Amino acid sequence: MLRASGIEWDLRKVDHYECYDEFDWEVQWQKEGDSLARYLVRISEMTESIKIIQQALEGIPGGAL
Repeated sequence: MLRASGIEWDLRKVDHYECYDEFDWEVQWQKEGDSLARYLVRISEMTESIKIIQQALEGIPGGAL
């Protein structure tokens, strides 16, 4: 709800959580503060998650299984 109310804050960015610093991603937020804004934040978060997963998969070294 915080990010749907105009506050661009995410613990993963602020506290440099786990390996999130190794990936290119943006905090998703909206300024309106209504339920549509919350929905749009969730949809955008899913898009960013896919972006992070793709980057992580690209970083897996190749080789024999």
